Amino acid sequence: MQNFFELGVQPKREMRSRLNLVAAAEAHILWKTRLGHHVHGSIREPLESAPLGQDGICQLGSWINGSVFEPLRGSDVYQQLSDAHQQFHQMGALIIEKLKAGDRNGAEKTFLNEYSQALRHTIQSLIDINKILRED
Repeated sequence: MQNFFELGVQPKREMRSRLNLVAAAEAHILWKTRLGHHVHGSIREPLESAPLGQDGICQLGSWINGSVFEPLRGSDVYQQLSDAHQQFHQMGALIIEKLKAGDRNGAEKTFLNEYSQALRHTIQSLIDINKILRED
């Protein structure tokens, strides 16, 4: 396996063309918005925590766990992204469980703290990866 940071310009371009990092970030922001509506009681649709708790279920998770991010494995930026993304999904599932149990205050605290922090770290990691992919 070649080190991600040692890749030349062309392999980085090819990797960039396979990834839509902006769309991945937007999808997670939209999901946070949707979950926020549930936390604040402004939407009432059934939510299941099991699928949300699985970080490999979304496109970004499939990239992290699949071959797309293979050149990054072992790097700090990969580990930061993987950890933050997993935390994002785990905290989302926890929020849903708290809402189902009637603990709206607990759900809101988790939403405002750990969940929001996990999203910020996920997006920052995507920004860092994008910067690396644009380096010549």
